[in-house]
Amino acid sequence: MNRLAKFAAVAVMLMTPAMVSAQSSAVGFGVSGGLSVPTGNLGDAVDAGYTIAGHVFLKPATMKSLRFRGDVSFDRYAYKGNVDGTYTSLGFVGNALVDVSSSGGVKPYVLGGLGAFNGKTSTTAGSVNVSTSSTDVGIQVGGGLNFQLSGFSTFLEAKYVNVFAENNSTGYIPITFGVRF
Repeated sequence: MNRLAKFAAVAVMLMTPAMVSAQSSAVGFGVSGGLSVPTGNLGDAVDAGYTIAGHVFLKPATMKSLRFRGDVSFDRYAYKGNVDGTYTSLGFVGNALVDVSSSGGVKPYVLGGLGAFNGKTSTTAGSVNVSTSSTDVGIQVGGGLNFQLSGFSTFLEAKYVNVFAENNSTGYIPITFGVRF
């Protein structure tokens, strides 16, 4: 058996449980936005900014308190002082969410995720524009509260994001309100 056939056989065996689980899963979508507070070195350089995100939720039917969520987020900050410029971050993250309690109207959860973040610095000095960017691995950890409404749910969430850049880490805390459909 050649290498490609072996690889394909292993890939099918590994993907089968996920495909079976996905057949009995609930899928949802959501959007969120709010305040993003920079920390550490980033907090020394920029003011608080904003964040917006889109979400895809996956709730396997066989797992009572575990959910998965894919995030696409955009955070933007303006530089402090007399510097004319911005720092932006575009993130793509896969998260695991664990429901802490499933009773009552307010349901707390914790989350953790791993993803890729593209950080971009743009500054202007006179008529000269300077822009740099890098894509790095990052993590996020946090928690939130789900509120069930008629036909959809809302959530309030805070998390810490740490992007492991080559020379230093970039950290920030998005505090968001979201709607899930």
